[in-house]
Amino acid sequence: MPLSFPAPAWAQRLLSGALLLLLASCAAPPGTPSTRGAPSASALSPSASVGAAAALTGPGVRLLAAQWADLPGWGQDDFDGVWQAFRRDCGAQLPAALASVCARASTVPAGDTLAQRAFFQAQFAPWQVTPASGKGDAGLITGYYEPVLRGSLQRAWPYVVPVWGLPADLVPRAAGTDDVTGGRVAWVDGQPRVLPFWSLAQIQSDPAVQAQLDRKVVVWLDSAVDALFLQVQGSGLVRLPDGQTLRLSYAGTNGWPYQSVGRWLLDTGRVQGTVTMSTIRAWAQMHPDEVPEMLAANPRVVFFNAALDTQPQRGPVGALGVPLTAMRSIAVDKRAIALGLPVWLSTSQPYDAKTSAPKALNRLVFAQDVGSAITGAVRADLFTGTGEAAGELAGRMQWPGRMWVLLPVNP
Repeated sequence: MPLSFPAPAWAQRLLSGALLLLLASCAAPPGTPSTRGAPSASALSPSASVGAAAALTGPGVRLLAAQWADLPGWGQDDFDGVWQAFRRDCGAQLPAALASVCARASTVPAGDTLAQRAFFQAQFAPWQVTPASGKGDAGLITGYYEPVLRGSLQRAWPYVVPVWGLPADLVPRAAGTDDVTGGRVAWVDGQPRVLPFWSLAQIQSDPAVQAQLDRKVVVWLDSAVDALFLQVQGSGLVRLPDGQTLRLSYAGTNGWPYQSVGRWLLDTGRVQGTVTMSTIRAWAQMHPDEVPEMLAANPRVVFFNAALDTQPQRGPVGALGVPLTAMRSIAVDKRAIALGLPVWLSTSQPYDAKTSAPKALNRLVFAQDVGSAITGAVRADLFTGTGEAAGELAGRMQWPGRMWVLLPVNP
């Protein structure tokens, strides 16, 4: 990420996405999942010239040499979707070390999971990711998804909730950034200055600013709460009245930091316990007059691109430039882990309804996205898919976890 109104897809998602943004501080994560085996004590510093490590991991990462047997559940992963995600990786612009591995993958049958597992074991070596500080090997794993919404290209009841495209006067707050966040130019004491763009509360209270932004509407939704969830995820599908599908992707933000709406509901005493998407939706339905105040608690506004999509089943496009694969794509901090790298993820998934206990989640995933809330070496946001069920899963993903990067052995 892994909410505000109009994210690691990309960007809040920004995720993309991270529903950690929605749930921030709403519940303490449980204990670290059990592990099989332990990495060897051999440590690899980012400056060491071993394989492609220096080019594919950042200065905040300390790598520990591992064996395949050290990866919890390596032999039990069914590899469903792995080859699709990997071949999508290979369609992107990758570092040379990864591109050479892709070139050697052309002879592996797409339906032969045994051959695929053997290919990864022959072409890569596992290294456990730990912080350069040496403080523990477990980090936080969250989830994000692609919502499916209802909307119209024309404003007409019930489609009255705007999703805005990039404002014409939006400018970057800082030079040299790769994110369109930001500011607006205003004259102060006779000099042009870049000031913060309007916060959501300011937009809600100023009809002139609203009218200006409404000239850039990309679609009108029928639910302010759905628009709220769209903001957290940073991408979404919109079903139009004529049956066509519009795909929304992250374009930029107003530059304000995200403030958790779930945290606001707790802090103001409006709800108690763990806040989920269902909790927020139910509260909003019971308190429609207070929804604008809830939305304004988060000053961040995400702006979107929109395009008609004839292949909505393909998944949103992540920061790597390829469609994401459900349960096989993650958002990472690209300053720590290069986009395109295979990663072994060991964490938990939401409670088993029969046993009320977390279940192990061990699988091969690929770093294909980023998110503004996804920072640090051992931090990932798992893309759970598209639609309501994927959203429920993503909303309950907030667990400790460990990560191993697979580095090419013959770059």
